[in-house]
Amino acid sequence: MSIQNYGTVASRNLIRAAQGMLEHAQPITVLGDFGTQREMPQNSTDTLVFRRTLPFGASTTGTSIEGSNRYVGTPDITASNFVLAEGVTPNANTISFQDVSVQLQQYGVLFKYSSKVEQLYEDDIPGEMVKLTGETLAEVMEMVRYGVLKAGSTVVYANGSSRSAVNTAISLNALRKAARTLESNRSRRVTSRLAPGVNFGTRAVQPAYIVFVHTDAVADIRNLPGFTRVEEYGSFKPIHDREVGACEDFRFISSPLLKSFAAAGSSTLNGMLSIGAANVDVYPFIIIGEDCWGQVALKGMSAVKPIVLKASQTNHANPLGQFGYVGASTWFATVRLNDAFMARIEAGVTAL
Repeated sequence: MSIQNYGTVASRNLIRAAQGMLEHAQPITVLGDFGTQREMPQNSTDTLVFRRTLPFGASTTGTSIEGSNRYVGTPDITASNFVLAEGVTPNANTISFQDVSVQLQQYGVLFKYSSKVEQLYEDDIPGEMVKLTGETLAEVMEMVRYGVLKAGSTVVYANGSSRSAVNTAISLNALRKAARTLESNRSRRVTSRLAPGVNFGTRAVQPAYIVFVHTDAVADIRNLPGFTRVEEYGSFKPIHDREVGACEDFRFISSPLLKSFAAAGSSTLNGMLSIGAANVDVYPFIIIGEDCWGQVALKGMSAVKPIVLKASQTNHANPLGQFGYVGASTWFATVRLNDAFMARIEAGVTAL
């Protein structure tokens, strides 16, 4: 385990700074403001089951059209099957359910420092560790969400039929293809997001499909025909402070955390970005509809458990009070509830 020693912090004893340490980059979380939110009661179980009712006559398996999965659970209704005969009681129907379970996982961040850092250094290193712990844990949870969402099975490629062929930027045609699939799957547009604050709650937003993508793709998004910048919304309100703008049925939110599939595309660059490799970097444009994914956190005051053990706190493992700890842990999970209610466009990004 690494330990923050006195000598590993550049001292400013000779020239004391007029201000504290430079501000850390604030955590950038965009995915966590959306999705179906659930809380797991403490001392119950580590697994939560999301249950939905399937539409009448729906199948629990999907079919592939244009390289994308059509709705798992598309209704199969024939009107003639519902014609009533005089004096004859019709056959009764039943309903079917589909369960999607997710298991909570524990995540943690831990820093260690020496008593010399606590007692002799001019800056509040443990205090800075407290700030960084919260920021780091927030981004860890965002990476958990991203890992789950970018693995969805409904995929549209900007060109070609596989990731390895991609060497084209995002286009209106690719977006419309994704929209056509989502509409056929009866995916509803997102109408709410998580409200700011410590409690689980939502606030209404203008209906739209939400697209999450890396900041590298912003220039290409702004070049889409019919794109509207956030500043031009008028009475429309942005749904997130990192919203870039809107185009047709889509609203775009960018984050530097949503990294590309590095060098996973074509070896023919075609003017696309490739950082330090011979192949195109492929960027996932994650498109979500209502109720396509969920996230679960432990409920209660100890849902996020902070730990601050000063070096002065002695115990059998630290009998002389030579080191302290700062950290936090939490129980958290993310799950895709219906792959057919979401899509992923894989595209390159124009090299500027």
